[in-house]
Amino acid sequence: MHLNIPRPLGSLVNILLRSKEYLLVIASLVMAFVFFFVVILRYWFQADLFAYEEWVLMIAFWVYFLGGAMGSYENSHVKADFLLSLIDSVRTKWIVVNCTIFLEAIIGIVLSYWGWLMLWEEISAYPDWQRTTGLELPFVIPKLGIFLGFVLMTFYTSLHLWSGLRDGPSEEWESDEAPPHI
Repeated sequence: MHLNIPRPLGSLVNILLRSKEYLLVIASLVMAFVFFFVVILRYWFQADLFAYEEWVLMIAFWVYFLGGAMGSYENSHVKADFLLSLIDSVRTKWIVVNCTIFLEAIIGIVLSYWGWLMLWEEISAYPDWQRTTGLELPFVIPKLGIFLGFVLMTFYTSLHLWSGLRDGPSEEWESDEAPPHI
């Protein structure tokens, strides 16, 4: 991954990455343990864990969107870069990739804005928040995860754009950012 992070943002990015890594590991382990526990309860004891789907689903929203942010940082999200494999010039690849990243950043800004509107609508309804039926957990919990996920995806995409524009096309950039030739 070719990401040249400016010095002041480097420590912030490291803190965000470590926090997300710990949160993702803990949340994934909690979900795995809960599903294991539910299977044991259901098939050995013919019992059920009341409304576990409600809070596990909220954890899953956080895992999904923070995982998407990790994918944006690592530049490992799914892409259809067939066009780049047909281009031989490093400079042309650099232009195409940075145009694509620019569009990703614009889309990320729009999605972050919509995420904020969704979250703000929920926050402004306090104390009459929408709640789940069983445990009455507020919907603001998963909506906050969605909003933060979009903001972090946009932030990391913008860092990739800034880094690519700052460093320009090079062999190092091509080996990290462009797919191999077919």
